[in-house]
Amino acid sequence: MRKFIYAATLLLALATVETNAQNFMDRVHFEFSAGTGMENKGITPVDFSFKSQVEFVSIAYLFVTAEDNISLYKHEGVKTYYNGVSIGGGLGVKLLDSVKSIHALDIRAKALSSVGCPSWKRSSYDVSLAWYLKSYRFSPVVELGYRFIDSHTSGLDNCGNVFLSIGFRY
Repeated sequence: MRKFIYAATLLLALATVETNAQNFMDRVHFEFSAGTGMENKGITPVDFSFKSQVEFVSIAYLFVTAEDNISLYKHEGVKTYYNGVSIGGGLGVKLLDSVKSIHALDIRAKALSSVGCPSWKRSSYDVSLAWYLKSYRFSPVVELGYRFIDSHTSGLDNCGNVFLSIGFRY
């Protein structure tokens, strides 16, 4: 019964969402960005990210992302780094999407997991605000958020940090 109520509520909510006639390429966007976070537990993250997103309703979109993670690590005076690649995805919701303004503000949530044989195996979970200009050409994008890193490598603790990334959106 509970599943039926959830499904009915979801269908009613989606029925109220306004959709505009757009072709598929108008609903697909790509982002390239570079970011860094605040140092926590001797670790300073540096990430290079690629996102591909598809709007499934006018106020929300799903995205997949791939990141090159470089973590600068300082422990007992010794400096080193850990490198890896993470793949994942998430959901974005448009908070500021007025027709009268060229500015857009989205809230995003994503989950990533390391792949291959990285030097630091981890899962990460992000919540962020992303600002960009609505344009069909290249637009700057600035993302500010919080990332929690769940470490799967012994000797490295779980940590969280505030991050800022800057990039381009198409």
